Amino acid sequence: MDERGTPLELTGDARRRGLAQATCSDGTITSVRAAIEGRLREGAGLLATPEVQRYLQLVRAYTEQVAPRSLAEMEGIAEGFGLAPDALFAYLHLAIVVDRDVARAPGAASDGCSAWTAAGPDGAAWVGKNRDFRGEHQGIQRVFLHQDPDWGGRRVLCVGSLGAPGAYSSGMNSDGLALADTQITTWDHGIGLGRYFLMTEVLARCATVPEAIDFMHGIAHAGGGSLLLGDAQGGRAAVELGHRRISVEQPAGDAPVSRTNHFTGDALRDANLTRPGEPMIGTSPARLATLEGALAALPRADMPAWTRATMASHDDATRTGLCRHGQDGDATTISTALYATGDLTLHFCDDNPCRGTWRRITL
Repeated sequence: MDERGTPLELTGDARRRGLAQATCSDGTITSVRAAIEGRLREGAGLLATPEVQRYLQLVRAYTEQVAPRSLAEMEGIAEGFGLAPDALFAYLHLAIVVDRDVARAPGAASDGCSAWTAAGPDGAAWVGKNRDFRGEHQGIQRVFLHQDPDWGGRRVLCVGSLGAPGAYSSGMNSDGLALADTQITTWDHGIGLGRYFLMTEVLARCATVPEAIDFMHGIAHAGGGSLLLGDAQGGRAAVELGHRRISVEQPAGDAPVSRTNHFTGDALRDANLTRPGEPMIGTSPARLATLEGALAALPRADMPAWTRATMASHDDATRTGLCRHGQDGDATTISTALYATGDLTLHFCDDNPCRGTWRRITL
């Protein structure tokens, strides 16, 4: 039986929830600032160019138009941690900036992740994810419970990082809609909503997978990454995000669907970008093959046990494992999340799943 876990509760309007991160940060303000400022220093040359400055201005104006509450949350975070809002906004879009100018890009961060969604024994969807990210986020990773009066009673439980907005990695709302993202590098970027704002907007606005897909079709996207979605009615989808178009895969019957760090759908397969110094891309097809093979034999009777074993798999002579320990540059698996949308439960390991303690958090 998993230990019972407690999320960090953030209550109030968007700006107040952002500010509350710093007051509830358990003495980690220095670590949060170091993680953000370190990445900004790595990208300083690119971020200073007039082209990038203009691009970020246009994206911020669009964000203000379609997601003003998410922008207000980010501004509250910036104020709480003593950061300039423009700097934090640039940090949240740095992967896009690097994709747009590979020739002048700094050594890229090895962000990855492996995620999936499948039908559970209760007919509701389950959504799982290994979060493969820079190691400094291990100490600032948190499970948050967001409650905002503007959401009409809806609550959002999410895995993210101090210093970043809302569902920075994955999340589930009190209607039973869950999502998890993966990083995908692409040349298909433009003026639109960035994924780190999109995820919170979906969970704040939508109750089902079809509603989420309709919302995503109705706005422009900055491009990059994928979202795995599942809901309490059993709806499931993988959504690949480009700027020109998005690609939606909704599996038939009880079939699962999964993604790692490359586009696989026909609409965006030609938009994959192999970025120098990005080892997670190199292992992405092999990790996806491992995940798809395991999902093909998914025993729905005990999905938490299956998740613990599968997401803790390591490289061997026959497969590439899903639990990463730094063999992909500076990325390591810093957590595993499994969302049960039927009973609104998060099974969560705040470490490599091969060695960490699992906790159960109910929304």
